[in-house]
Amino acid sequence: MQLRDYQQEDANFLASLPCSACFNEQRTGKTPTALETIKIRNLQDNRILIITTASSLYQWKDEYEKWIDKPCLICSGTPKNKLKTVEEWTNGLVISLDSFKETSNRSGLVKPILNKKPAMIILDEAHKIKNPKSANAKAIFKTTSIPYRLALTGTPAQGKPYDIYSILRFLFPSDFKGFWKFLEEYFIIEDQTIYRNGKQQHFKTYEKFQEGKDEELQRLLTTFSTQRKRKDVMPWLPDKYYEKVRLEPTREQLKYLKELKDTYRTGEITTIGTLDRLVRYRQICLDPGLLDLKGTSPKTEYIKQYIKDNPDEQIIIFSKFTSYLCRLAENLDTTWAMLIGSTTPRERGVYIRDFQDHRFQVFLINIDAGKEALTLDAAETTIFCDKYPPIGAIEQAEDRFIASTKEKAHKNHKIIELMISGTFDEQIYKLLEQRKSETDIINNYNLYLKKGEKNVN
Repeated sequence: MQLRDYQQEDANFLASLPCSACFNEQRTGKTPTALETIKIRNLQDNRILIITTASSLYQWKDEYEKWIDKPCLICSGTPKNKLKTVEEWTNGLVISLDSFKETSNRSGLVKPILNKKPAMIILDEAHKIKNPKSANAKAIFKTTSIPYRLALTGTPAQGKPYDIYSILRFLFPSDFKGFWKFLEEYFIIEDQTIYRNGKQQHFKTYEKFQEGKDEELQRLLTTFSTQRKRKDVMPWLPDKYYEKVRLEPTREQLKYLKELKDTYRTGEITTIGTLDRLVRYRQICLDPGLLDLKGTSPKTEYIKQYIKDNPDEQIIIFSKFTSYLCRLAENLDTTWAMLIGSTTPRERGVYIRDFQDHRFQVFLINIDAGKEALTLDAAETTIFCDKYPPIGAIEQAEDRFIASTKEKAHKNHKIIELMISGTFDEQIYKLLEQRKSETDIINNYNLYLKKGEKNVN
């Protein structure tokens, strides 16, 4: 059991700082790299706190005990069981962010855990705290008394460049005391006015960096974080091939979309406000039946035909709408399984294993439920029925097929993006491309800096 050279190099760098971040891309081995920092710092006999997603609890426990050779407890179950686990904690402790945080009706475990004085905290999927006003972020901000702090994520900026603030606040609270102060320091703040429902509304935007501030922030990131791309450390990985499939809308879809645009109403559906209407747009583009409206779904018909034409392919199908996945499943003439928010950890493990072993052909996955902690490298094709920000969640979902070993990297992978031509559905894809170029300033900072140095020379 040995780290790759680049992992050891990264671990040495991260361990040399009290607070650091690993922004390496998915599948580059962030977990063993992070655990190695514990050994370099000689903290094996200390309490180590690991905060991650609910779906990754057992994975972290297994990896901790394998690399550190010390017991690691999982903090889960009833509130009483969680408190008992914290009391018994002497080495590693893995807990989900949802269990750790405090809410209006639940006290959480922040105080009892901090009372045990952990020596180090590893915050996995650190982008989960991107909103500094959220309960997730507020809970993590209370852990800054822990001497060693390490943030892990492959996408530190999920939707906008300023998403990085909360990670900076977690690592360096004395330097990043306020979100608004951070915005004023790095971004151009502009006043905007719109008319919504006949009323004038004022708000501020901060979409663009001040001159030179993007590079300043990028250089700051290099001082405490690593950033590795899969292709740099695993050149044998297959390429992604994107195929945009523009489907013609049905007569019924065009009718419903026009009615919503003109009157905020179609059939028995009355939309309230712009956001509600956008959700209905997306549902109509997927399948009018989601709103009990008449008409067929061009996306469902395309998927059925694709499966018929490619009976030997392992296929992943993503949608943000569980209701659509359920309707789609009813129309499939092949073997399938579905991973959604209500899927239990046990069911999740069984489905992953069975898909990898080709026991069923199509894996229907809700993006929010399946964007993390999934290795599905048996897949040859991923179909996105719909996409919606944040861009980071989309990128995570796209990477589920990434080969886990060189031996499995024998084929390229196709990503099919379905959209209804000439509608808001197609506009979303253009928005996502714009968002990707914005977040790349943070998520790919090393490349930007290298380009700048090349231009200077």
